Amino acid sequence: MTRTQHHHHNTPQFPVYCLDWVDDTTLILGGGGGASRSGIENKLKLCRVSKDGRNVKYINELKLSGDEDAPMTLAIDRNNKQLITGINASAASVREGKNEQCRTFSFGNDKLEYVKAAGTIDAIWSDDYPYQKLTAFSTKLSLVAVGTTDNQVSILRSPSLEVVAPTFALDGELVDLDWGGEGEEWLAVTTDASLCIYHVNTNDKVTLELKQTIYPPSLDISPVAFRAARFSPVKVSPPTIHGVLNVSKTPAKRGAPRKAFVVSFGIVAGPSTAPLVLDSSQGGTVKGKEKEGSELGKWDVLVKREVAGKPITVFDVSSDGQLLAYGCSDLSIGILDSKTLAPLLKILHAHSFPPTALKFNPSASLMVSASADNTIRAVVVPASFGGVSMTLIALLVAILAILVVLVMRR
Repeated sequence: MTRTQHHHHNTPQFPVYCLDWVDDTTLILGGGGGASRSGIENKLKLCRVSKDGRNVKYINELKLSGDEDAPMTLAIDRNNKQLITGINASAASVREGKNEQCRTFSFGNDKLEYVKAAGTIDAIWSDDYPYQKLTAFSTKLSLVAVGTTDNQVSILRSPSLEVVAPTFALDGELVDLDWGGEGEEWLAVTTDASLCIYHVNTNDKVTLELKQTIYPPSLDISPVAFRAARFSPVKVSPPTIHGVLNVSKTPAKRGAPRKAFVVSFGIVAGPSTAPLVLDSSQGGTVKGKEKEGSELGKWDVLVKREVAGKPITVFDVSSDGQLLAYGCSDLSIGILDSKTLAPLLKILHAHSFPPTALKFNPSASLMVSASADNTIRAVVVPASFGGVSMTLIALLVAILAILVVLVMRR
């Protein structure tokens, strides 16, 4: 595997739980101590990262209320120079039924400022009151999908934060949301038990059509559960989906590893199932299987690979679709070739706690990971790995195999 430059940076008294890039060198971090009265402030931080990852300069920070939750998720709306995050109001406000947890902040002129908020959580106050754990922004549709710990998914328009489709729920623990496709007309909603793929129609109003539900494939002697699923940005319709699956239960044999796998799903032969339409005229939850009769083929496993001996905690896909990055509970971070899933780069002991966030910058020249251990790590992504990319190697091997077959037929 290739070696590269990577640099550890402290974030004193600031456990980082979420991050995203404004551009190739500008990064926003979110985190803090929540409403625990620990003395650790809740903050959003705007910082500049040098191209070699060696220097991180903090440009601006916005201190948030210590009576409220820390931001655990964020996404960038570059068109409006805003970030979208989830921050629960104080316990007193929630008890009164006031909790506009989905919030936007501007970052223009290198300054973070509050803009507006909206609420999507409908729950009664309790010790395990839900919070927003997932935020995914669609640049082309100007829509944001938010997911909460009570497994509810809401679709809002940005920057207005108007809810444009009914909130719905799926069985299982909600673990990931992602938009994909050339026009970002696909939405992947992932729970530990299933990956649901929706087609998004925005002609008259926003509607979601459930095209297929993918269940965890058989990968190991132990049951596996989804941890993440992201679309490939490569312009193929319908798009490829890269999923992470962790062994979901402690293996029967003491000391056996809780393995982690990456699996790529793509369209193969055969009909899929008919859409289950969710629009503003419908309420309640989305459950059950689809009906027969869709024009699409069926998503199925294209390639799979065991990548770690412990569960993966965070996952990302580069903007060109060539690279996959992951962070693992064994404290490592790594990069894979998206076509073959071959390991290209691995950094052991990247953090002292498991990674909580990880993201390529827009050009995939840098990757930054974060942890609750008050650190981030900036990794320079090599322009090539070992001089020749793994994708090129796989292509050359395939060509050689075809030539061998042709020679043998003569």
